[in-house]
Amino acid sequence: MQDLQTKPNIGEMFNIQEKENGEIAISGRELHQALEVKTEYKDWFPRMIEYGFVEGVDFNPLKIEQVRLEGNRNVRRKITDHVLTLDTAKEIAMIQRSEPGKRARQYFIQVEKSME
Repeated sequence: MQDLQTKPNIGEMFNIQEKENGEIAISGRELHQALEVKTEYKDWFPRMIEYGFVEGVDFNPLKIEQVRLEGNRNVRRKITDHVLTLDTAKEIAMIQRSEPGKRARQYFIQVEKSME
């Protein structure tokens, strides 16, 4: 099987970050977008954590400033993202019964294999 760095488009699915402790972290908003969820993130993520994910263990909230063009002016808003562990992102992808969910699951399997 091809290695993670050479597989076409595999690195484009998520912006993977490595935390100080070496753990892989993924943006909840990026996961939401990759899964092509129709529900807004602010409504979707609380539903996902009902599956038993624990703040401080499986994810951490992150306030970010978003600048968006509205009409002819830039509007700044503070929004909440969540930094997810690789395992949490993988579990969330597993419960999505869709083609994007399947692609995300395959992606996470490749990430794990590349870490071995």
